[in-house]
Amino acid sequence: MTDSDSLHDRVTEPTTDRTAEPMAGCCPRCAFEAVDTLHTSPVPGVWDILQCRRCLYTWRTTEPARRTRREAYPEQFRMTAQDIENAPEVPALPPLRTGA
Repeated sequence: MTDSDSLHDRVTEPTTDRTAEPMAGCCPRCAFEAVDTLHTSPVPGVWDILQCRRCLYTWRTTEPARRTRREAYPEQFRMTAQDIENAPEVPALPPLRTGA
């Protein structure tokens, strides 16, 4: 990958660490259609934890509609592909303190 590759290209590449097939539907935050299942309830059918491949928004299927459905997601928190592409870089975490 080169510096000229876009963020969109990097986050939509197939990954091998996902545990299940992408779910139907779209991301509540950015409307991207590639959503993966990260975890599934130990009791089948109770809940799934999903994550968007583009903006990395993560949610549990049992959360309220304002967190799980695009049409109910608050307008002021929605993102577009351009918002994500132009977002500032998230700073790295500082090293842990080792002394008491």
